[in-house]
Amino acid sequence: MYDTAQTDLATSSYRSAMMRLLRDLILVPSASPGKTCETTEVMMARVQPTGVFELLSPAAWAHALGYALDELSGKSLCELMPVEKLAAGEVVAALMNKKDIQSLPVTLRCKDERRKCFRFHRRFDPYQDTIYVVADEVSEDLAEPLSAYG
Repeated sequence: MYDTAQTDLATSSYRSAMMRLLRDLILVPSASPGKTCETTEVMMARVQPTGVFELLSPAAWAHALGYALDELSGKSLCELMPVEKLAAGEVVAALMNKKDIQSLPVTLRCKDERRKCFRFHRRFDPYQDTIYVVADEVSEDLAEPLSAYG
């Protein structure tokens, strides 16, 4: 029937992948953004269980954060957060929580070192096992402190 060594190995690699996910996500521009995504100002992304934060509207993300598209590609989401690695990992874990559908306040660091506050609106797609994100920039007055994730 099933080889238990292979099953244990698959379970082990799955666990390590999930642990990596809980700490960070890698930004990747969408391979085939449609014309709508290329010209939209709406920051859209898809979070895949493999640890990829796929930018569905890469130009909007690049514009909002002041990076060239090639500079954003391959960066980790935690790199863009102006907090300690552990706190950034908590934000990523909250982002990956499929049961919590509330919008998530996230502060990101722009290329020029300015900080911008965003609200990540999330929806889980159980058929593709992915989370879709739309990010809105909010004023710092409306942003919640990052300590809310502890």
